[in-house]
Amino acid sequence: MIKIVCTIAVAGFMLSSCSSSKSTTPDETQYQRVLAAAHDCAEEVREKTIALVAKGSPTRTRWTTANYVTTDATGKEHRRSVEYRTSTILDNGSEGSAWKKCMQDNDALVPELTFTHQP
Repeated sequence: MIKIVCTIAVAGFMLSSCSSSKSTTPDETQYQRVLAAAHDCAEEVREKTIALVAKGSPTRTRWTTANYVTTDATGKEHRRSVEYRTSTILDNGSEGSAWKKCMQDNDALVPELTFTHQP
């Protein structure tokens, strides 16, 4: 009988250990929020551009990435990427402004985002 109780107790402990979720750091939570908003904003720019092109408006688009840069407690820099899309017809002369406006509207245009301009 004691063997059965011990087996059940160990099995219960193992099961509860496996089902416990990992806690997410605030930095990771922010990155995931920015990542999701960046994807949604890139899709919004794409969809609006397609609609305008279908009406005959010419445009150039670029689908690329922006860097999400953080520094840890030791001073080591960590870089990750998020989607970034430009569209000349929506940006009105300021590259990426439609995407950045969308990110700002979603409270996701954070200082950790950096942009490298490519020709």
